[in-house]
Amino acid sequence: MKLLKYIKTNIFVYFLIGVFLNSGMILIKPLLLDKLLSIREGQLTIDTILHFIIYGFCLHLFFYSTMLLANFASNNLQRHLQVRLKNQLINKLFLQESFVYDEKVSIVTQDMEVLYNRFFLPLDMIVGRVFILCTTITFILVQNFWLGLVFVVFSFLRPLPQWLMNNRLIDSGADFSEKQKAFHLSVGDFFKGADTIYFYGAIKENFAKLTKNNECYENTRWKNEWTGNVVYFFNGPLEFLSQVLPLALGLLLQKKGGELSTASLVAMYIATMNLSGPIQKIMYSVSDIQRSQAVKEKIFSLLEEPCLEASYTTVESLAELVAVDVSKQIGEQALFYNFSLRLSKPSNVLIKGASGTGKSTLLRLLAGKVAPNNGRIFVRNKAGQEFNHYQGNVAYISQNPFFSHGSIRENLTLGQEMSDQELLYYLEQVGLTNEITNILEYQLKNNGENISGGQRLRLELVRCLLRKKDIVLADEITASLDKDNAHQVRQLLLQLPIILIEVAHHIDSETDYNQIIDLERYRFK
Repeated sequence: MKLLKYIKTNIFVYFLIGVFLNSGMILIKPLLLDKLLSIREGQLTIDTILHFIIYGFCLHLFFYSTMLLANFASNNLQRHLQVRLKNQLINKLFLQESFVYDEKVSIVTQDMEVLYNRFFLPLDMIVGRVFILCTTITFILVQNFWLGLVFVVFSFLRPLPQWLMNNRLIDSGADFSEKQKAFHLSVGDFFKGADTIYFYGAIKENFAKLTKNNECYENTRWKNEWTGNVVYFFNGPLEFLSQVLPLALGLLLQKKGGELSTASLVAMYIATMNLSGPIQKIMYSVSDIQRSQAVKEKIFSLLEEPCLEASYTTVESLAELVAVDVSKQIGEQALFYNFSLRLSKPSNVLIKGASGTGKSTLLRLLAGKVAPNNGRIFVRNKAGQEFNHYQGNVAYISQNPFFSHGSIRENLTLGQEMSDQELLYYLEQVGLTNEITNILEYQLKNNGENISGGQRLRLELVRCLLRKKDIVLADEITASLDKDNAHQVRQLLLQLPIILIEVAHHIDSETDYNQIIDLERYRFK
C-alpha cells in the first residue's frame, strides 16, 4: 500500500499494538453480564458482590487504559502522517508550473483536509474496528460455535448495500471534489477582482456566476450525502437478520436441550449487538473513503511525481552569461528560436518586443525556472569554467514583488541571518530610511499594499543588494510606476556592477543600455 511508505515503521507498530490492546474493550458488557448471570441467587453473599465489583472495576480500568494508549498511538500516527505528507506536497508544488497559486493553496489546505477527514481518519477507524471484530467474533464462537457462526454470518451481510452502491458513491465523491474546487476558485476570483468587476459594472453578472457555482457545490454535497443515506436505509432489514433471528435459533436450541446456558446466549446476543457497531463504523468509513477517491488519487499522484529540485548553486567569480541557439515553445505556440546571447559583467541589456513574443518566458529561461526546447544556457567564471546551474547568482525582479505579512526586516531577510546595520545601509542607499519611520519594524500588510509601488520595488532591490547578485532579471518593473519613480528605480539598477537584463514595453531613454535586443528577430516565421 502506497500510504505505508510515508509512515515510520516504529510509529506504525505502536499504532497496531495500541489498537490490538484496545480491541477487547467491546467485551466489557458481555463479560460483566456473563459473570452476573452465572451467579445463582443462593450464592449471593457480600463476598460474591464485592468480588463482582472488583471484577468489574478491573475490567474497566484495564480496557480504558488500553483505550488511552490506543488513542495516543492513533493521534501520533495522524500527526506524523499529516506533517510528512504536507511537507512533501509543499516541496513538490514549490516549483511546479502546471498549477496556479490558488490551486497549490487549495491542494495543501482544502484537499489535505478532505483527505484527513474522508480517508485517513476513516482508515484509522477501519483498522481499529477490524481488530475489535476479530476479538468479538472469537468471543462469540467460543460460547457456541455453530450458533455463533449464524450470528456472525448474518452480521456480515450488512455491508451488502454498500458494495452494490460502490460506483455511485465513488462518482458522487469525485463530483463533489470538482465542484468544491470550482467554487473555491470562483470565490477567489470574485474577491481578487473586486475593483475590476465594480468599475466595469459587472457585479450582477459575476455574482450570478458565483451564486450558480455555490448552488452546484451545495447540490453536489446534498447528492453525495443522500447517496450515503440511501445505503444506510437498507441496513434495517439486515439488522433484523443479524440479531433477532439468531437469538430465536438460540432459544429453540435451548428448548431442544442443547448445551447452551442463558448466560452464554445473552452474552452472545450482547456481543453481536456490539459486533454490528464496528461493522456499521466500517461501512461509514468505507463510504467516506470511496467519496475521497478523486482527492486521494490527486494527492498521491502528486506525491509519486519526481520532485523538481530547487537547485540553488552559486558560482564564484561569475564573469559571463551565455545563451546559445535557444528555442522555446509552449504547447502549440512557438515563441522564438536560435536566440543567442553573450554578456560580460557589467552589462545592461534591454529586451524589447510586442506582447506575446516571449519576453517574460526568456527571463524565466535565463533564470533557470524553465528549460529550453533546444539550445543551452550557462555561465562562465573568470577562469573560463562553464556552469549550467547558477540560480544563486540570479535575482528575478517583477513589477509585483512578493511581501508576506510581517515587518520589513522579516521581508528583507526572508528568515536568513543578516545584521540590522547591513539592512539599514542598503535601505539608505535606495532612499527609504527617510520615507518610512522605524523602517525595520514597519509592518507590511496584504502583499505590501500599505506602501507605494516605488517603495515596494526599492525594497525588492534591497533584497537583491543584500545578497550581492551577479545577474538581475527585471520583468516590466516600471510598468506601473510614475515617471519619477520609474527613473529612480532604473538608475539604481543601472549603477550596479552586474549583468542587468530588463524587459520593457516603453523606455524613455535607450541610451543607458549597452545592448538592445528585439525578440521579433527570433520569432518563428
